[in-house]
Amino acid sequence: MNITETTSKVSAGLDRAQQRTENLGRTAGEALDEARNETAAALENAASSIRTTGHYGAETIETLSEGAASKLDSTAAYVRSHGVGGTFIHLRQVVARHPSGFLIVAAGIGFLAGSAYRRNKSLE
Repeated sequence: MNITETTSKVSAGLDRAQQRTENLGRTAGEALDEARNETAAALENAASSIRTTGHYGAETIETLSEGAASKLDSTAAYVRSHGVGGTFIHLRQVVARHPSGFLIVAAGIGFLAGSAYRRNKSLE
């Protein structure tokens, strides 16, 4: 095998690898966009449900539920309008402003994930 054939084969292999990487990136981006839209829709549904349920309660509960629903709507709008990159930038800013709160939330999420994992393992 001469150098031209080797170079040609390496070049073809690199092209295939690049195409696969691009396809993987595109697929991951589409999945993230779909998840972002589904999350926003779920938040809007939760806001609607809270409003509906809140109307059956006392006036104080209605005021609280309207506030919660408004925050869920705001969160849904944020999720819809910001891409993954913008969300990570904003998350970094929040973490920088509130590092101890972030650590508490991260520890709680880790605890819940570990508990769920252990529970799943024990069911197997």
